[in-house]
Amino acid sequence: MGRQPRAGGRYVQPIDSTGAPVTPDTAGDARHGVYLLAAATQYYYILGGIDAPFLSVHITGYDAALILTSAVIQDCDHHDNDVSDFSAVAGEWLTESPTTSYIAVAGAGWAQTPSTGILTVAGGAVGGALFHFDETAAARHRLSVLVGGAGGHVRVSCHGKM
Repeated sequence: MGRQPRAGGRYVQPIDSTGAPVTPDTAGDARHGVYLLAAATQYYYILGGIDAPFLSVHITGYDAALILTSAVIQDCDHHDNDVSDFSAVAGEWLTESPTTSYIAVAGAGWAQTPSTGILTVAGGAVGGALFHFDETAAARHRLSVLVGGAGGHVRVSCHGKM
C-alpha cells in the first residue's frame, strides 16, 4: 500500500543527508517543485500522505550535465520516532527491487535496470523517469537520490491512486 501525497500538492521537497530541507534557488522554482541538487550529495524525497494501493514517482532533470549515480525507492516500517527519514543505517530503509519493476525513462543517458529498480543518469541530455510500484504494505516510502559528479535542477512529484 503506497501513500498519496500530502495536502499542498504533488511536488516533493528534498532533504539532504542531515535531514535539512533543501532551499529552492528561487521562489518561482519552489512553487513548481524544482530544486538545485549539488554534485556528490545524497538526497531523500519523503513520499507520504494517505494510503493508496498504487503509487508513482516522477523525477525530471532540467540540466543536461546532471549525473545521478542512483535513484531508488526505499521503504521502512519502523516508526519515524525511531528511524529518521534520512537514516543511512543498513537495514533501516530497504530498497524496492522487484524483478518486474518498471521505470519509464526518457532522455539520452537516462537508464533503468529492471532487475534492481535502480535509475541512473549518465549526463548528456535533459530527461526524466517515472517509477511505478504497487501493493507495498510498508508504512513509509522515500526516493533516495545520490548525485554523481555534476548536479542540476530536479523536480520530483508523487501521486497515488485508490
